[in-house]
Amino acid sequence: MHSLKRTAAIALIRIPSPLGLAGDSSYRGPVLFNPGGPGGSGVEAVLSLGEAITSVIGPEFDLVSFDPRGVNHSTPQVSFFKSEPERAAFDFSATALNMDANSFDEVPGRWARMQVLGRLAKDRDTGILNYLTTDNVARDMLSIVQAHGRENLVYWGVSYGCILGSTFAAMFPDKVERLVLDGVPDVEGYYDMDFSNSVLDADRALQTFFDGCAAAGPNLCAFHSPTPSAIKDRLSALSASLIEQPVPAYSPSLPKYGVLDYVTLQRALFSVLYAPYELFPLLAQGLKALEEGDGSLVYQLAEPLATEAVVAIGCTDADPVEDGPEEMRAYAERISGISTFSHIMASYRLGCRSSSGWKIHPNNFRGPISGNTSFPMLIIGNTADQITPLAMAKKLAIGFPGSVVLTQDSPGHTSFNAPSECTLGHVQRYFQNGTLPEECIVCNVTAPLFPPPSNASDLAKRMGRRECNSLADIAQRLRNINKRHLFAI
Repeated sequence: MHSLKRTAAIALIRIPSPLGLAGDSSYRGPVLFNPGGPGGSGVEAVLSLGEAITSVIGPEFDLVSFDPRGVNHSTPQVSFFKSEPERAAFDFSATALNMDANSFDEVPGRWARMQVLGRLAKDRDTGILNYLTTDNVARDMLSIVQAHGRENLVYWGVSYGCILGSTFAAMFPDKVERLVLDGVPDVEGYYDMDFSNSVLDADRALQTFFDGCAAAGPNLCAFHSPTPSAIKDRLSALSASLIEQPVPAYSPSLPKYGVLDYVTLQRALFSVLYAPYELFPLLAQGLKALEEGDGSLVYQLAEPLATEAVVAIGCTDADPVEDGPEEMRAYAERISGISTFSHIMASYRLGCRSSSGWKIHPNNFRGPISGNTSFPMLIIGNTADQITPLAMAKKLAIGFPGSVVLTQDSPGHTSFNAPSECTLGHVQRYFQNGTLPEECIVCNVTAPLFPPPSNASDLAKRMGRRECNSLADIAQRLRNINKRHLFAI
């Protein structure tokens, strides 16, 4: 932890290379993997995705991941609260942090509440908060590589993992052997605590629900209307009705209950856009039920807006935020025209005000995030990713000469949401022999957004198989593992 008084334990997981175990000379060391966050668990990700990932990178490599400082299995763990009831009472929900224009009158109260969180975090800090920063995690990655007897990093980062990977590349440009960055946030915006560019493609992603539902027909999409515009109008009517009258969300067969209001619906829509191939059919069922007065299913889809790790790492990494309530409101109004989901991005800024709230601001490396790496990077972006738009992949590539952007033509967050044989083939060739795709390559995804029931049955059979015999098999396995833990703020 770079301290004489305190230490931390970093939880690691490894799927060893069979060639390495056999002492084969073709063994090539570890590929480090980070699933996103900040605050995502690399240990849990490898337990879920490890077999499929190793099938892509090849038997020459170990697959290694870790829980970053303060996260999950690593110790000490970030925690602002002394008990689960206290944590639940604070409430990280979308409603509690809402910066939507319909509730601007409540921003001063929410602003004050997040100042309490900052003070709580400082008073209950176990000594780790100053050391959570992304640049320290990048140093940890170099230490992991060196512990394997290697000097250069081979890495696959997803979402926030792209911030981590690109920060490593800026800090240690001569230590890059292979670097795949998949689903690139606005790295500059992350360190500035300005996420307005994150939702550049969010409305485009939502449009794929309208288009896909209309094309699927009423048997496959429960919220079907003959045209995409008609489906969009029905959703708009539902949203407007919830401003006037929220609805109960309760079913004895479902784990969560509460009240579905306008803000929670927006958060549910945004959450679904992380994994549309998995969740669009469920969203359609929920919206149909909502028209009939039952908000239970849609309520299940609304994920929390933040976690302690997201706040702790994001606020500590970023430049100090000095906005008061009026400045917060002005910021939300200024970015509101970018997307219908811009208010979600404004909410993240709410938790990081410095002078009377978040106090942890070490002198960490914040860029510039650029450099001439010892080997060029492979950068992947989807055409309709609601939180890491394709433009940010292209922006990052400009700062690292020689890097190539591979485009995947699909909605959803990162290529993991809907892997294609084309994308996986390029990743495999890059890891195996350093081959980069040509400029302007676009990879397609063949899976339907609203699959017929027979496909779902075939899917279950495929998921039960222990083997991955081809890139098609690998893509199918990745597509149908729940990957909502791969995310970025």
